[in-house]
Amino acid sequence: MKSIILFGKGPSVLKCSREIVEKYDDIAIVNYPVINDFFGNLIKDKKIKYHFANCGTFDERYTDEKNVFLNIENIINTNLYKSNNYIHYLKNKDLIKDCKLREKYITYFKNNFDLDPNSGIMGLQFLIDTGEYDNILLVGFDNYKIGEQTYYYPIENINNKLKMYIKDNIITKEGNFNIVSGHDPKKTEIYLSSLKNTYTNIKIERL
Repeated sequence: MKSIILFGKGPSVLKCSREIVEKYDDIAIVNYPVINDFFGNLIKDKKIKYHFANCGTFDERYTDEKNVFLNIENIINTNLYKSNNYIHYLKNKDLIKDCKLREKYITYFKNNFDLDPNSGIMGLQFLIDTGEYDNILLVGFDNYKIGEQTYYYPIENINNKLKMYIKDNIITKEGNFNIVSGHDPKKTEIYLSSLKNTYTNIKIERL
């Protein structure tokens, strides 16, 4: 069995360190983290086993060249299969795995938690279901807290396709989350709290 860090984009990413990363076998990322100096140093020379990516609102900074530079091995679309725009942007289409992840998990989360899961939550359940890992660390999973910073990086570095959230005041101009997320923070916390009893053989922690 192996260990893995799953990186979201919340401000708690800043609590992580290279020393923590070195303790884990694999890395996975969610939704195009900004590769600034801090995050770049965290993952330097490491392979990214899985990139759980909303391929509908993909970040154009994640080019073929950037994917090679980041040593990304597998891209898994967390949007609907028919909403995969990213595959048309990349030359190396083999990186994108045809898992139909959202179609697979939407019923599970609806029936068990009445939850519309975000990309990170679907990625976490995928990692659990692989059976590869007995130790999973969640970093940057801050669950869209109203009035707090949305990302670990300045809001001006946001993916261009997400700037509509600022226009619609979902995220303020200062970078603070401003609404109750459609991914329902309370139900997400119920799911996360359930994991300890559901998967007693897997150590799942949140930094």
